[in-house]
Amino acid sequence: MNIKTPYKVKCLSCGSENLIAMELECTGSYERTIGLELEHLATFDDCCSSCGNPIAVQIELWEYPEGTVDAYAVRLEGAEEIEKPVFIQEI
Repeated sequence: MNIKTPYKVKCLSCGSENLIAMELECTGSYERTIGLELEHLATFDDCCSSCGNPIAVQIELWEYPEGTVDAYAVRLEGAEEIEKPVFIQEI
């Protein structure tokens, strides 16, 4: 599972759009009733491309059963989401 890039956020300081490339990394797997549950994490910690304001993004995703997005959470600091992340199944 991965994030379709670019992920778009708006800087809270200057209002400019920032295009962020992030990749999900599998951080854990757990055997459950109908197969594996996979936990993924992607992080971004940099500055706004226009004004230098610090921007931090963390996306957590739970895949269960394997190949299906069960839930996800987005945490943002210094920016707000322009559009929801889109997740794609890796082939």
